[in-house]
Amino acid sequence: MKRIKIAILTMFILLLCACYSWASWTLTVSRVARTPHYLYWKVVCTSDGSALSATDLLALSTLDPQLKYEMQGATMMIMDVIPGTGGVIPNTTIDVTWSNSLVDVYDNDAFSKDADTPGNDLSEDYNQYPPILEQLKLTLNDIGDSGDQVTLGILCWIEGE
Repeated sequence: MKRIKIAILTMFILLLCACYSWASWTLTVSRVARTPHYLYWKVVCTSDGSALSATDLLALSTLDPQLKYEMQGATMMIMDVIPGTGGVIPNTTIDVTWSNSLVDVYDNDAFSKDADTPGNDLSEDYNQYPPILEQLKLTLNDIGDSGDQVTLGILCWIEGE
């Protein structure tokens, strides 16, 4: 009987550990507006209670294929950082890194956890506005508890087709 109790307790502990390790950030990418030369899209980032390692947004299975088509070849110009409010407000400042398959093209930290930070120039690190080609990786610091959110709004230029 004692062995059965130990086995059940061990399986329960393993199950708890496994459930925690399967948790991951939820990234929801959507189009906000589109004109012939501009695309404004956003990604709502919901924390799992840890940092987000470099994640390719173009490879997300939930990304609308038409939006992916519009994003690829566009040039990222301006980013708005909009922290969650109420029960999903981050516990700390927000660090954002955008990268492609080779290098970081934008890296900035200490965005406010309490107030929107609109109009961030995405050319400041790369010395030009970064194009979206085959990969677009996003990295975020640990912003707080599981469920805390930040929304990143991206204004892109689309060259004439």
